[in-house]
Amino acid sequence: MAFNEIAFTVITVLMSVIGYFLKGLHSDLRSVVDEQKKIIETQGSLKGKIDLVDNESRFKYEAIERMTQLEIKHLAEQISDLTHSVKKLIELQLTK
Repeated sequence: MAFNEIAFTVITVLMSVIGYFLKGLHSDLRSVVDEQKKIIETQGSLKGKIDLVDNESRFKYEAIERMTQLEIKHLAEQISDLTHSVKKLIELQLTK
């Protein structure tokens, strides 16, 4: 075997080994990129769900606030009616 044949064989083996490791590195990189895409999709989905829950809680809070205001208004009307009735009773008692 001549020096050229040995050198060619060694270079071919080295290139094959380097190619093998580069192929593994490329495969690992591709899987990392795929995982990142999945994480980003999941993150977007979770952000959407958080926004929905936030909106829902805000709407429920507003509904409770409206109901509370209506109840306060209703109680104020009942107190006004009761006060008016008590005044009439007092007037009736004073006229007797």
